[in-house]
Amino acid sequence: MPNTERCRTPQFPEQDFEISIDRAAHGRAVQKESSESRALLARGTGRRFGSKRSARARVLGGASLLGLGSLVAWLMSGCVTGQLVDGGTGDTAQGSGGSVPLGTATGAGGSNVAQSSGGASGVAGSAPSHAGSAAVGGSAGASGVGGASGASGNGSGAGGTAGVAGSAGAVATAGAAGMPATECSNKRGVAYAFDVSSANQDMSVMKSGVSWFYGWANAPSANAAPVYAAMDMEFVPMVWGGGFNVANVVKAIPAGAKYLLGFNEPNFGTEANLTAQAAAALWPQIEAIASQKQLQIVSPAVNYCAGNCNQTDPFQWLDDFFAACPNCKVDYIGAHWYACTINALEDYITQMEKYNKPIWLTEFACADGGPYTPDQVKTYALQATNWLEHEPSVFRYSWFSGRTDGIPNVNLLAGAGVLTDLGTAYVNQAPKRCP
Repeated sequence: MPNTERCRTPQFPEQDFEISIDRAAHGRAVQKESSESRALLARGTGRRFGSKRSARARVLGGASLLGLGSLVAWLMSGCVTGQLVDGGTGDTAQGSGGSVPLGTATGAGGSNVAQSSGGASGVAGSAPSHAGSAAVGGSAGASGVGGASGASGNGSGAGGTAGVAGSAGAVATAGAAGMPATECSNKRGVAYAFDVSSANQDMSVMKSGVSWFYGWANAPSANAAPVYAAMDMEFVPMVWGGGFNVANVVKAIPAGAKYLLGFNEPNFGTEANLTAQAAAALWPQIEAIASQKQLQIVSPAVNYCAGNCNQTDPFQWLDDFFAACPNCKVDYIGAHWYACTINALEDYITQMEKYNKPIWLTEFACADGGPYTPDQVKTYALQATNWLEHEPSVFRYSWFSGRTDGIPNVNLLAGAGVLTDLGTAYVNQAPKRCP
């Protein structure tokens, strides 16, 4: 990111927007849109107008067993589904309900037909990655019908005893609510350069829940550079906009980097300000940097824009970029989001899935339509973080920001090495980072 101060002052009709300007080093303009301008946005999702630095039931039908004396008696008994076996003295007729000795004369043993046993127990609910509803237990199985009494034989053989009815199937215990599929995660980051003398202390209180950061630059800030590796925090480099030199960027990127973030909000006039075609023309240089440093590439990070834009619609910008650069190497999709409802965030990310690549949400916070109270911001942050952690299409995400004057009540850090209430909630949100 450049060293000069950056702030945005889009031009709008006087009655359409109220604009508040942050002129801090990481300044941004946060604008509240009117209902008229919001109606222009697709699907009513939120908008950010600012900037920042950025049994089997086996029926054995009671297995009839026949003596050799009377086949006719068997046929008349109605037992046509059992197994036919020659019976001798002392043979047994077994139904599902039990067994009966046959007579010792020539009479046929009675048909001892029992229906199927009761239904199998229902399967307990499984635990999916999302905390889901408990599985419904299995219904009780129907009782089996007892076997019919056997007809008396021509001799002294006794009729078979009726089979015992099948017992009802046990009802399954409902499955417990689903727990997260993993016990740890390295998705969570922070959009913050840690360019302060308290960088070591700040990282120390964040590292249990935050695994990575970036500062809109090729290299970590002067204050972050000496300490981030010891704090086990991953730095992710960025090529912020055009006008870069490949050799210089390669030299600046520190050893151990794994990913390269593409241009920052190129559809914004006050950010990288690159048309999709211009960005596509520069992309071979991005690929050259990534190749020399063995990095995976994240696409330019876009958002909705209003005023001083080369493209207002982030999806149109990306469509145009991929049309102009069909063979470009892009491993992930980058995106920003500043609306303050979980439904809007879910809708936005779901639309991003059209590009069939994992998503990096490199900036999000509670800004558009604000200001919001600290409790409102924290509620949204926890809802969003929980959803992002369990959304398979999201590879990484980072809150904006550690400290900023541009948006009220979004800071994760207060004093040196001190988390705000929001910061404590964000860092301690399950799951913890992986070791």
